[in-house]
Amino acid sequence: MSNLTPRRFGLPALVCVLLGLMLVLSAARAATLEQAAALLRSGERVQADRAIAQLLAEQPNSAPAHYLDARLLAAEGKWPLAEDELQRARRLDPSLSFAPAAQVQALADEVIRHRWKNPHGAAGYGQAALAVLFLAVSGYLIVGVLRGRRRPPKA
Repeated sequence: MSNLTPRRFGLPALVCVLLGLMLVLSAARAATLEQAAALLRSGERVQADRAIAQLLAEQPNSAPAHYLDARLLAAEGKWPLAEDELQRARRLDPSLSFAPAAQVQALADEVIRHRWKNPHGAAGYGQAALAVLFLAVSGYLIVGVLRGRRRPPKA
């Protein structure tokens, strides 16, 4: 009946188990980054967004996660946000050595190309014209009021 007695594990066995657990968790994090990249490459934006959000929550100072977020935001046409994320990734890792240089340059070029574009097309020009018209009318009215105050009253 001695086969049924429980074995006691010592401290070295416990340390080995904890180290193994830490290795598994770190491998799961690396796999999560790869999974997010794979989801993004396959066009599954909703799932990629969730995976990237989880990555950023766990690792807020991860340049690869911010770079993936920039790629996702660019794919969604959210150019100002994509530019912010690309800049954040560059602040964390100026070389962005984890990504292909041609891919990084293409993303940066695309962000710059869309920097001043309005996502609603020509509506931005209409808004600008309306603002100029408002300023012109306001200026005309102010000048008219000031001129009226300078004139002496008619007798």
